[in-house]
Amino acid sequence: MRLFLCSHFSSVGNLIKEEFENKKVTFIPTASIHEGYTGYVGSARKLFQKMGSKLTELDISKEKYSTIKSTFEETDIIYFTGGNSFYLIDQLRKSEADELLKKELTKGKLMIGESAGAIICASTISYIEQMDEKPEDYSQEDDKGLNIIDFYVLPHYLTAPFKKVTEKILDDFLDLNICPINNHQAIIVNDKSSKVICID
Repeated sequence: MRLFLCSHFSSVGNLIKEEFENKKVTFIPTASIHEGYTGYVGSARKLFQKMGSKLTELDISKEKYSTIKSTFEETDIIYFTGGNSFYLIDQLRKSEADELLKKELTKGKLMIGESAGAIICASTISYIEQMDEKPEDYSQEDDKGLNIIDFYVLPHYLTAPFKKVTEKILDDFLDLNICPINNHQAIIVNDKSSKVICID
């Protein structure tokens, strides 16, 4: 299991730039498509292109299962932008792309999760509801995440405009193994080990 989890990819992607040259990246903007501000999507796209990646954009809320499957199988890296965590996990589970993703990760492919893309990796995402509003058409009966990490990422920690809400989430969920990261930090997961790294 290889994961790179962050709050703001265009700020920290250079930490693993050696991963990207001439690699096929599946770029999934699904979490962002109903959001008001999406500047982070364009800045991530630019960084991948600058680092020599070949991008294929895939909105899993609009594609057929067979297209998602073949795209995942042919890619080297699967990247999820930030946005709404509940919308993203809902679309992953509805399309069954969640199981396709896990299958590819067992082959050693790298998954990059930015903000919402990092949050969905935990066993549940209910802890983030103070930050992310649940969509009206949310179709799941629970808030299960991908369950591929044993901690809970809290992105944008103490970063505007999320300073107060991230402090409150950390206080309210003391029983959870929450890992707060700001916009200049990332979590690298290799199989069972994880470490937080940051840019100076």
